[in-house]
Amino acid sequence: MLNTHLAIQPVILISNLEKTYNLKTNPVYALRNVSFTIPAGQLLFVMGSSGSGKTTLLNLIGGIDSPTKGEIDVCGENISEYSDKKLTKYRKARLSFVFQFYSLIPTLTAVENVELTMELMRVDRRKIRKEAISYLKMVNLEDRANNFPSQLSGGERQRVAIARALAKNPEILLIDEPTGQLDQETGESVVSLIRDIAKRYQKTVILVTHDPELKKYADRIIELRSGTIISDILIENSLDGA
Repeated sequence: MLNTHLAIQPVILISNLEKTYNLKTNPVYALRNVSFTIPAGQLLFVMGSSGSGKTTLLNLIGGIDSPTKGEIDVCGENISEYSDKKLTKYRKARLSFVFQFYSLIPTLTAVENVELTMELMRVDRRKIRKEAISYLKMVNLEDRANNFPSQLSGGERQRVAIARALAKNPEILLIDEPTGQLDQETGESVVSLIRDIAKRYQKTVILVTHDPELKKYADRIIELRSGTIISDILIENSLDGA
């Protein structure tokens, strides 16, 4: 089940991060001189307009892309120096992604989508079904366990994607525009759920969004513009006392 241990040191430390793309002779800066740290258990929102560098930052932290300059230190290790093989192990061991478009396998039921992740993590097959149901229960979807994605609403599909991500028992959740395909009310319910789970199990969450209505669910908000940080605000969140 989920690990509730809260580390003392920062989980993520970003130092002078830069990502450039060379288009003919002119470099295009996706990120420039980005530095910040993230403590364990923090729910960080990365905001900004389209093209500001939000998804690039998420991909670099997730080991999907490599920085041009700078360091990304995760749990005491500089992943920007990792080989492709080590990055694959890092993605498997440390983190989970939740994407805007769910990425569920349409021929598998909700519980089977969660089970597949657990099989890849080599969970004891005798325990997989029971534990997969427990993850669906965390997202209030155990009663839809045997439904296929086509039989679920957009919000339900996103919740299955969250359950599947949690089934890896990651230290870090990277979430990219989770409400992009949802109406406002459903989107807020999904982000509220993410916050509840992150707080209950002390998961470190980086959530990319462009929706200002979601700010109330964050512990901290970093805003990017043209690849640079223009604000970094710690929120005294009233939801903690709710």
